[in-house]
Amino acid sequence: MPANASGWFWHCLARETGRIGHLHSPGHERGPWPWLPYALDNGCFRLWNSEANTFDEQGWLSTGLSDWRRLLFWSAAAPIKPMWGIVPDRPGCWEDTEKKWSIYAPELAAEGIALAVAVQDGASPALVRALSPAPHVIAVGGSTDWKWNTVEMWLREFPRVHVLRCNSPAQLPRLESLGAMSCDGTGWNRGDRTQTRGLEEWAHSKSTPANVPLWPHASRARNRRQASFA
Repeated sequence: MPANASGWFWHCLARETGRIGHLHSPGHERGPWPWLPYALDNGCFRLWNSEANTFDEQGWLSTGLSDWRRLLFWSAAAPIKPMWGIVPDRPGCWEDTEKKWSIYAPELAAEGIALAVAVQDGASPALVRALSPAPHVIAVGGSTDWKWNTVEMWLREFPRVHVLRCNSPAQLPRLESLGAMSCDGTGWNRGDRTQTRGLEEWAHSKSTPANVPLWPHASRARNRRQASFA
């Protein structure tokens, strides 16, 4: 699931293979399109300083929260609904993520969206199972080392697991073989040809072309662009 990328490359690869989705962050609402199944991010990652493991809570309260709610409104009005949404979290800290879960999970659930919890450093399967309301999807995040050291545990413990921040072609067949539902990343089509080629080869290895007509979805997008220049 490329994060916030919806250029022609992704549409073509999605339609040719049926293996590509989209992760929408607040402020990057696009589409949606039936050949690009999508989920909702929450925008918290950009407020995290991974080196210092600090989080800009004031930035979240001043603009991040309203941007996230705008994303929820967009998805509620869209003709195609998201598969799930990540409840606002605190990257790198499970204790603060638990606190945010109790505040924001009911808000997301009220929109009828399946709940994804972004597990962070300090999380365990027992702590996740104790959450109320219960999550439907586990999104494995946290610091880079913690994420890759625990991902197999999460895949053993839960049936629906998404892996955050995955941009390595070598990880795709591995995660798929372990039962991962999906993963996301922002670096797949930014100029590294080996990286992009690895993604394409993986996608085409088990392709199921999308049997969805371009019309009326493409014409709606074109009409919106034309209206914006009128």
